Amino acid sequence: MTISWSATSPTSGKFASVERSDFAGLAKRFDDLRAQRRGYLEVRGSAMFPVLTLGFAGSAAVVHLLTDENAISLLAADQPADADAEVLVLDDPVHFTADFVLNLERAWQVVEEFARTGDPRRAGEWREL
Repeated sequence: MTISWSATSPTSGKFASVERSDFAGLAKRFDDLRAQRRGYLEVRGSAMFPVLTLGFAGSAAVVHLLTDENAISLLAADQPADADAEVLVLDDPVHFTADFVLNLERAWQVVEEFARTGDPRRAGEWREL
């Protein structure tokens, strides 16, 4: 699948909205951000929607799904975390309840699957906001 992605810059720590298209570059950026223990990224296919976002801090992560300009959902945790968490959304830390806090490895698996298939439904239960 063709993807477009943008993410936090590892040098500035700010979200860089410039889109890139290679999955290898996305994986490298994720690894760079994981080493810094915080980051935010957005991934989409060739269409404007759906867009999958991943925000994280430490090992806590939250995944959003934007299906159009007016519809946003959160991926429910398979097993809720022990505590609420603050993760990055764009450039700002945002508080989320444990029901939506995923382990970072699980969240990255969701992003990888979406980048391969373009199908966010495989990730689990989405709860519309």
